[in-house]
Amino acid sequence: MRLTGESKIFLGILAVTVAIIGGAVFFFSKPAAPPKPLAREELVAPDSFSIGNASASAWLVEFSDFQCPACHAFSPVVDELVTKYSDKLLFVYRHFPLSKHEFAKPAAMAAEAAGLQGKFWEMAKLLFDNQDKLSGSLWASLADELKLDRVRFDAALNSQEIKAKIDRDETAAIRLGLPGTPSFFFNGVKLTVVSPDDLKKTVEKAVQ
Repeated sequence: MRLTGESKIFLGILAVTVAIIGGAVFFFSKPAAPPKPLAREELVAPDSFSIGNASASAWLVEFSDFQCPACHAFSPVVDELVTKYSDKLLFVYRHFPLSKHEFAKPAAMAAEAAGLQGKFWEMAKLLFDNQDKLSGSLWASLADELKLDRVRFDAALNSQEIKAKIDRDETAAIRLGLPGTPSFFFNGVKLTVVSPDDLKKTVEKAVQ
């Protein structure tokens, strides 16, 4: 069959269209490249509270909020991992007090104030354990429970230096585009975990 000029043009257009569609299908069907890990200094500030082995190759960073129920739910697994792999894992806590939580930032201030007396982790546990009782009157009773120097503790609750540290962490979380809390980074890669068990399996698979 002899093709007319218009038929040749039509077939040419059709061939180009098929090639474009085929190329697009091939391109979008390729597996996505794994996310590039962030450097440790991008996620860990020099004065961030950390626990575990500072020289460990495995490191876990959490952006957390003491008034966040999900953060409370994840905290026992984080404690378990830190205890079980104390020689193989470094855990770093970063503050991300959400604006919808009235007592999140004051609670972070209380934890940092206790940290000045070497009791950050102890205060963090008490804050999570008393999450349903968070209020301005709670900090003093928790400080007394930890036998802190109340004069130093009360002064630190209004420290502009501590407030600036928490604000810096919050700014970092926003810059990283974190949708909420808890948000975890493992070895510099943002994790997508929907349960504490997911987090446990991800970390244990890497450190065992």
